Amino acid sequence: MLRVALIGCGGIAATHVHGYAALPPEDVRVTVVCDADRGSAEALARRAGATQVDEDWATTVARTDIDAVDVCLPHDLHAPVAIAAAEHGKHVIVEKPLATTLADADAMIAAAERSGVVLMCALCERYHPEYECIKEIVDSGVLGDPVLARIDHNQDVEMPPGHWIRQAERIGGGAIASAGCHRLDLLRWYFGEVAAVSSFGYRDPGRMAGEVAGVVNMRFESGAIGTLTINWMSRRRPWYESIWLEGTRGSVHNHGGVHVHSLDVPEWSEDYVRLDVPTADPFAAELRHFVRCIQTGSTPLTDGREARRTMAVALAAYESERSGHTVDPQHPLDSAAEDDA
Repeated sequence: MLRVALIGCGGIAATHVHGYAALPPEDVRVTVVCDADRGSAEALARRAGATQVDEDWATTVARTDIDAVDVCLPHDLHAPVAIAAAEHGKHVIVEKPLATTLADADAMIAAAERSGVVLMCALCERYHPEYECIKEIVDSGVLGDPVLARIDHNQDVEMPPGHWIRQAERIGGGAIASAGCHRLDLLRWYFGEVAAVSSFGYRDPGRMAGEVAGVVNMRFESGAIGTLTINWMSRRRPWYESIWLEGTRGSVHNHGGVHVHSLDVPEWSEDYVRLDVPTADPFAAELRHFVRCIQTGSTPLTDGREARRTMAVALAAYESERSGHTVDPQHPLDSAAEDDA
């Protein structure tokens, strides 16, 4: 049985507890809950069935009675906690984004590799049945060559004064780096690596220091193009998230379920056809994947290196807005210099 310490008791931690409850108790169990607010830790420990509570994450990662840590802390704390946990030989799953800087991400990856432990980022949308179904459609080739991807996220996020999400350095930027990383990760999963980024953000200092809305335009290495729009001040919205992928032979979208059209499949060639997709909890699925990777020694679908590549696209968006240039996520300074030349 994998013994897990849950570190951080914010809203997402309760969702993780619900995910663990769906897994076989002989495979994994939350045994320790840690939070600087002991009352919050004790309350979540009761929900998780954990028997131990800590107030200091440094104490938790040094424990000998745990095998892994689940990091649900503010984004700027992901790196120090994950690195310390790996150095103590603990497997690590960390909420998205992996870190707030590429240097921190690299340090996390290096620490995990030195210790031989699993490092996984909780990019849960890759484990959502609808998005898994879309991945299968894309990979089957029935859409033809990729042409255009449109993806969005709409939410109303307004935190009280002093909350860490209001601080750009703690969240890693703003909406794009936070919830937007989920959507950027899906686009990379479907269409491959991003070669160029051009981005704009909208700021409302009364809500947060970073952008509350953004548009990220991308050109993929394949030549396909895509766009992410994200709005964290959407008070009335027709949907929460959507995706629409178009290729040379067909397209797929998830407005009201997964709908696919393809000239190469007779039953899909006349109009969009809605597919039956089973429902499942993506958080339970990602945690199950984490446990299985530890059990089998396999590499997580969203391991540290993969999560870093998604981070690079989000950070390139910020560099693009700052510089006014199109940016290469892999070589952001080089691409800005080329535009200046």
